[in-house]
Amino acid sequence: MKTRPFSLTKTLLCAAFGATLALCGCVSVPNVDASKSSVAQMKRITVLAIREPPVVQVVNIGGAAGAFGVIGGLIQGSANADHSKAFLAAMVQRKVSFGEPLLAAVESSLRQDGFDVSVDQTQWPKKTADGKSDDYSALHVDSDAILIVWFGVVGYMSPPNSTHYVPWVVIKARLLDARTKQDIYFKTFCVGYKMKVENAVQLPADPKYRFNSFDDLMAHVDGAVDGLVDCEKIAAMRMGSDLAR
Repeated sequence: MKTRPFSLTKTLLCAAFGATLALCGCVSVPNVDASKSSVAQMKRITVLAIREPPVVQVVNIGGAAGAFGVIGGLIQGSANADHSKAFLAAMVQRKVSFGEPLLAAVESSLRQDGFDVSVDQTQWPKKTADGKSDDYSALHVDSDAILIVWFGVVGYMSPPNSTHYVPWVVIKARLLDARTKQDIYFKTFCVGYKMKVENAVQLPADPKYRFNSFDDLMAHVDGAVDGLVDCEKIAAMRMGSDLAR
C-alpha cells in the first residue's frame, strides 16, 4: 500500500468548516507514555505505511464575515472551502505527498534511537463493526512492536483576531506490542496552530512559515509545503525523543 499524491476526487475537501470547528473545540485525546522497561525490551519496530491526510484545509476562524452571525459564519465557511480547494489544487499540481516524508522522518528518528526499523506496506488496521475504533487483531509482524502513524489534518490556520496564516498539522502515533496489541505509547501531536485538545502534545512551528494573508500563502505555495513537511519532522523528532532508550 504505497502512499500516493493527492487526488481532488479522493481527498475530503469539505469535511471542512463543520469538522474544523469541531477540531478547534476543546476535546480530549489518549496520552500514553512509553515506560522505560517497555522501551528497553524493544529492538525491532515495524512501521505501517502512512496514508495521506484525509483533509487538507486552509481555514480562517477569525475572518470578518464571521462577525455577522450565522449568515456571516456561512459566508466564512464557504470562503474557507474555496481556499482549501485552491490550496489542494496546488498540491495536486505539484504531486505533493505528505505521507512519504513523514514516514522517512519517523524511520530516521527511530533508527537514531538504535531500533531496527522495517516498513510494512501491506497491512493497516480495520475498523471495528461499530465503526468507532480500530481493530488491530489481524496485524502480524516479525517485530517487537508495531507503530501506526496517521494524520488528523494538514493545512494552514488563520487564528482569531488575526489575518496571518500559520501551519496546522495534527499527527497521531500509536505503538503497540506486536504480540498482545496493547498500547505501549499513544500521542497526538499538534504542530503549529495551538489547538484546544486536552492531552495533546503542542509543538511550535518555525515562525518563518507564517504568511500574512491567503494571497501571500498562495504566492508562496512551495514554501508553504516546506512548512508543513517541517512540522512533520518536528513531530517525528519528538516521537523519537519520547522513545529514546
